[in-house]
Amino acid sequence: MKLDKVLAAVLSLADAAAVSSRQDTTNVSSTPALGYDELWLLQNEFYERFMYPNNIKEARAINSTIFSDDVQGRVSDTRNFEGRELNTEYIFGLFTPTDAVSVIGRPIGPYEILQFAANQNIASATTRVGFIFPSFKNLSLPVTIDTWISWNSERQITQYDVTFRWFGYLFETLLLSLDSDPTNATAKAVNALATSICSTHTRYCNGTNTQYDSPEDCYHFLTQEIRVGQSFELGMNTLMCRSVHEIMVRYRPDVHCSHIGKDGGGMCDDSMSYAFKVDEKYFTNSPWIPQVF
Repeated sequence: MKLDKVLAAVLSLADAAAVSSRQDTTNVSSTPALGYDELWLLQNEFYERFMYPNNIKEARAINSTIFSDDVQGRVSDTRNFEGRELNTEYIFGLFTPTDAVSVIGRPIGPYEILQFAANQNIASATTRVGFIFPSFKNLSLPVTIDTWISWNSERQITQYDVTFRWFGYLFETLLLSLDSDPTNATAKAVNALATSICSTHTRYCNGTNTQYDSPEDCYHFLTQEIRVGQSFELGMNTLMCRSVHEIMVRYRPDVHCSHIGKDGGGMCDDSMSYAFKVDEKYFTNSPWIPQVF
């Protein structure tokens, strides 16, 4: 299907969903049988909204209607995200332009769905998305994203499980764009990331939201008292985790300042073991295995 036809179909689907949201009194917690074709359009609708600059509009909405109120989200190398507002921030706001130094890039496209399977209200897809990384010399790279997504009868996302494939390799590629010597590259990245986080803290985290006694205290903690973090440690007690959450501070300092602070605010700590992550039973909104009719 050509891109223009996909876009036209997505817009038609969005109009239909708007009508459905006003007229459909079906229990949204039920498991609808949406069918392959509609799930394909819903998958494309998500990525159309995810692309810059469309993601700016979604982020400004505070509560994007693409999500259900009780949406549950999980991103493999970070943490779990509950509710529409938090997911709007992390799925859309996190990828919008920012003054922060960050390994999080901007999805400028194009995107291409490489693999897709769908049944009932569930779709599994592998999508390649073009990103630009402003903090790393505006390097442009493709990023492969694996998703499992379920929708309710109002065509809202109720659950998603996401993996950024080969993220470790991407992380190393970004670092080496700063310097061909890995040690120097890491040192440059640590200095830039820590300085950025501390600047954000000084600007937004005041009063009861204050996490550090001074910019010097902040910088020392981030560069000397915690580890930088490997690619799978974006939800652990690392500089990298706090860098991810720094972008969110501007949206709700009362919620996110603690995430860049010393104790990590429940988002950046070492409380979860490998076994816990593997065995965690998190999703409750809808079965991941389609029902047999």
